[in-house]
Amino acid sequence: MESFDDKVAVVTGGASGIGRGIALELARRGAHIVVADLHEQRLTAVVEELREIGAQALGSRCDVTSDEDVEQLQAAVIERFGRVDLLCNNAGVAVIGPPETVAMADWEWALQVNVLGIVRGVRAFVPGMLERGSGYVLNTASIAGVWAYTWDAAAYITSKFAAYGLSEVLARRLRPHGIGVSVLCPGLVSTNLGETARASGIPQGVDWMYFPPEIADAVEPEQVGVQVAEGILTGQFAIFTHERDAQHYKSWRLDIDASLDAIIGTQKTPPGFLEMRDTEMTVD
Repeated sequence: MESFDDKVAVVTGGASGIGRGIALELARRGAHIVVADLHEQRLTAVVEELREIGAQALGSRCDVTSDEDVEQLQAAVIERFGRVDLLCNNAGVAVIGPPETVAMADWEWALQVNVLGIVRGVRAFVPGMLERGSGYVLNTASIAGVWAYTWDAAAYITSKFAAYGLSEVLARRLRPHGIGVSVLCPGLVSTNLGETARASGIPQGVDWMYFPPEIADAVEPEQVGVQVAEGILTGQFAIFTHERDAQHYKSWRLDIDASLDAIIGTQKTPPGFLEMRDTEMTVD
């Protein structure tokens, strides 16, 4: 993609956080924006922001776990703009908790949003791109999609590995047909993801959630929007928000046994977990 002028971009999860940052930056660069989100108040607010920039903007309430909602989103976009040039599958959720006790409902929720939400977006919008022989797909994964940065976010990491793998598949499938593909792998970003995050299967009284020091410095969503726009214009496949993550991406699997041994040797256990592992578990 050489520029965003007069391009039509769909951004799921676009009413806040990274999605909002992407939508605003694309609008500044001349794109028409469709924002899809569940939070209707924020949806209205970001559409107003986009229009103040001068973009043509459409807001659509959409649950990416619903086939019907995504189909309605596709119909609304085609009715308004006639095509989609850039699909940003960005909607995402987080679940924390040890892999052996996270509730099945929380596993299913994470996979429905973070993986099948992307699949629904692809099914809705990529056929039109293939017919035209042009377009671009951006999927939001995470650094959690290229290495397991911790052991207490099993459902989240599993879903993001799937999002990353699907992105590689799409690159192999779509690039020969003139359609670009990128995968966004953010580190820590200042967003409201924690509002909907679920803690599942965690012992009562345990101080949970360990962020390794190497992912402790957050960047702002507006900065991520710039990084995404530049990555799309240059056709970069894996877009990282932190340079050290880009370097880690290159080295992690050169010797996976050594990498795992090193990180396991330095990881922390949430206080009291080993002592409390046989006590009653609570699931939100």
